[in-house]
Amino acid sequence: MVYSFVNIPYGSLAAAMTQESDERAKLSTSRSIAASLTILVIALVVAPQIDGAENLQLSLTVTTVVFALVGVGLYLWCFATSRETVKRSTSTTTLRDTLSMLRQNRPLIILCIAALVFLSGMFSLQTVAVYYARDVLGNADYYIWLTVGQTAGMLVAAAIVPKLISAIGKKRTYLLAAFIGSVVALGVALAPSSIPIIGIVAYGLLGVPLGLISTLIWALQADTVDYGDWKNGVRAEGASYSVLSFMRKAGQAVGGAAAAYTIGIGGYVSGAETQSDSAIAAVRVAAGGVLVVTLLVTGLIMFAYPLTESVYRRLVGEIAERRADAGVASTPAE
Repeated sequence: MVYSFVNIPYGSLAAAMTQESDERAKLSTSRSIAASLTILVIALVVAPQIDGAENLQLSLTVTTVVFALVGVGLYLWCFATSRETVKRSTSTTTLRDTLSMLRQNRPLIILCIAALVFLSGMFSLQTVAVYYARDVLGNADYYIWLTVGQTAGMLVAAAIVPKLISAIGKKRTYLLAAFIGSVVALGVALAPSSIPIIGIVAYGLLGVPLGLISTLIWALQADTVDYGDWKNGVRAEGASYSVLSFMRKAGQAVGGAAAAYTIGIGGYVSGAETQSDSAIAAVRVAAGGVLVVTLLVTGLIMFAYPLTESVYRRLVGEIAERRADAGVASTPAE
């Protein structure tokens, strides 16, 4: 609960800090890169120290306290240095205004549905990653390489997002990533057990399209805030982000359930030294097959997303004209 209280306003900041599409892409990229680097540090540095500790409880306690102190410091630094520069037509927004905006915000609704589908597939993959390493590729120790490889792919994706957005736009980048990701996910599902390196490489490469879409979702969410402002005159950064955040959490739950049901139907037996052919096939489906379908479906959904770069620039220009005509104060909202 406390995490949500912090994360929702934090995630809403991009929409309040700038209306420049390229700048929002950089903010989203920075967030994704920092998260991926943290995952790598935990996987390569922190986790081995905990695993090798003589006193596991003390090691976990110290690690948690260190992360808590560093986290509080970073949040305070973020609060002290961030500036909300996007002007508002009104200083306050009622709950009724917010709900009305959400009902009429077609781009946000489309983005939420697309994110729900995408994350269902992504978390199905991550849920069975250790089973994929152990039962499909033949060695549970490959799991660390799968994690590192995919995280590295997400880092690459985050780094190239701004350039791709500048070249072809957010929507086209999303569609391209969904198509490429579905092809690579098929490779993960069909990788031969006799040559594990193929599965490891495919899993790592999959981090690029997954990272692209994950990063784009945050940038696209900020744009939907401007759409709500243009459509209803209501800037509801927090409400918009809350709805998307809820859909993301729902996607995590659906993805985990999809993976569990898939391997259960295939006859997977927990703790068994060997699994049946149908169980291994089910792991392949949960890892790659489900993701192939969800990536294709999320791409189809995003075809209906209306905020292309030209449309977005036009509506932002109209918002600025309205504020100029209404004599909105030049001081930013805090």
